[in-house]
Amino acid sequence: MQLKKLAAVSMGVGLVSLLALACKSDEPAQTSGYPQQTQPAAVGQAPQQPGYGQPAATTPVATTPAPVATVPVPVAAATLSPPGPLALPCTSDAQCATARCNTQFGKCVFPCQNNNDCIAPNRCMAGACLPAMPGQ
Repeated sequence: MQLKKLAAVSMGVGLVSLLALACKSDEPAQTSGYPQQTQPAAVGQAPQQPGYGQPAATTPVATTPAPVATVPVPVAAATLSPPGPLALPCTSDAQCATARCNTQFGKCVFPCQNNNDCIAPNRCMAGACLPAMPGQ
């Protein structure tokens, strides 16, 4: 009997706690009846936002243009064939297996059109850069 009574009381307390949390008011809590007052800003200072600390002193920064980095385009890139629609994206020849990377387009040269589109000693055969056959 005592155990049933204890279980019922604990369930009742839990239910009341749950209802109290679920029925919280959506109204914002008022801290006081007076509006927050701000002091007038001194000459040359931006007005301070309420609730924030004193703004940090800023020093004027000289505006110098940042140096523009130019990426050198390899000489061979100008003579490479344009890549086809199935070409994979790349930034260097290492990402293109046996073909070259056409950095102008950011893609591997595929299908190849001449031997210059392939990394030596590979040759362009039937649109693919394949290893050269011995004796060629």
